[in-house]
Amino acid sequence: MTDQTVTTAFDRARIPARAMETELRHLLQRGYQLREQGDLEAARENFRQATRCDAEHVPSYQWLGAVLRDMGELREAVRMWRTAETLAPNDPQVLLNLGVGLFELGRFFIASRTEEPLQLLRRAIASTPKPYGKAWFNLGNVLYVHNDYAAAAEAYQTALAAEPGLGVAHRNLGNAWLRLNRPAEACTAYRQALQLGDTQVATYHNLGLAALRLRDSEAAETAFHTAVTMRPTDGESWLGLGNARAMQGDFPGAQSAFTEARASRGGQYPEAALDLGKVFLAMGQPQAAVEVLARTLAVSSLPGLYRQLSRAYVKVGQLSEAAQTLRQFVATPAGNTAQGYYELGLVLSQCEPPYVAEQAFRTALEKSGGRHPEAWHRLGRTLMRQNKPRLAIEAFQAAIEQRPDFAEALKDLGQALYRSSELHAADVALNAALRFERTTGQLNVQDVWQVEPELYTGLRQAACLYDLPSIP
Repeated sequence: MTDQTVTTAFDRARIPARAMETELRHLLQRGYQLREQGDLEAARENFRQATRCDAEHVPSYQWLGAVLRDMGELREAVRMWRTAETLAPNDPQVLLNLGVGLFELGRFFIASRTEEPLQLLRRAIASTPKPYGKAWFNLGNVLYVHNDYAAAAEAYQTALAAEPGLGVAHRNLGNAWLRLNRPAEACTAYRQALQLGDTQVATYHNLGLAALRLRDSEAAETAFHTAVTMRPTDGESWLGLGNARAMQGDFPGAQSAFTEARASRGGQYPEAALDLGKVFLAMGQPQAAVEVLARTLAVSSLPGLYRQLSRAYVKVGQLSEAAQTLRQFVATPAGNTAQGYYELGLVLSQCEPPYVAEQAFRTALEKSGGRHPEAWHRLGRTLMRQNKPRLAIEAFQAAIEQRPDFAEALKDLGQALYRSSELHAADVALNAALRFERTTGQLNVQDVWQVEPELYTGLRQAACLYDLPSIP
């Protein structure tokens, strides 16, 4: 008797399902291979066919979104990841990709930025029983862009606890520390990133910035030099290299670096021109400083340009031009400050009647709420020039009240008291001035060169990392 097997309707339904599963696996494997080979058009078609083969297969939408993003079609990629999230609302990989996709979309189209990326990434973290490193990393990126640097630092640290080898997370942690004005921690983070292979130009550049904050000029020079060796057209790194060399007193080397920085941007780099002007002043070449700063100020309103150009004009003896430059400066929002009017008063006191400088110093005091000992001191000097010793004494006393060791103000107070016939008080003030000068050696003269950290803005942000399902 022959054994006969009865084929049921259930068995017949299972055969196409197996074939569909085989076809789906083949499409995914082929699509992944094509993507690895760089044939994005063919990879996209394979993943599209996979979604047609099984309209509810979540990994197909995930991979299709990844290829679309590679092709620059970010909005369409987000649409695919949105479909995946509808099918698997608690899948952490899906939530991560959608959250990061929306975040990137928001960076390019600021008007579309919402809180949704934060919510999706937090859902991704909550949906997995163990720390999800990539989700924490990208949450840190979103928090960083929202200027919540402390929370971003915590997120990066959690990401690294889950995935210690994630070098880019160390770099971004360094960026957060730098924003929080913790350059020592930032240096440590950048060096860890480099040890883990994150040897990007941005990593070396940011390490250089952190080292500058610590005034470790040699470490900064090494980092910036590596960055410009890797990318000779990196103007920001040339600028940092110039600052590092200037900090060491290597002004010719700094001049060369700043010149390279300007050349990298076709000569239109105000920050580099500003620092180049400082270098010329430090090298005793004020006329060269005037030329480069004046040309740059004609096309840029960078605040430091006004101050440095006025100082260069003073050095070459063009006091009226220096005063005019600072009058233009105080007419700008950045210059309409106590410091702006104080610097204007310094120049006016050399080329205008004393009452003109007096008005500038009084405006500086008004804008500082009276808390500006240097302005009180200079006001006292202008009053002495107008033969008003009693008013000058009050001004000098205000300066000393705010800075008890202000030797210059004590000397001038002693002279004003002497002219007012208050000989005992004059003797006390002059002896105090002598004591402070002998013990502190203070001159109260700002060096021409000084590093200005506010010029380094806009740290580069690292690209977001995506997490995709493994290929079966």
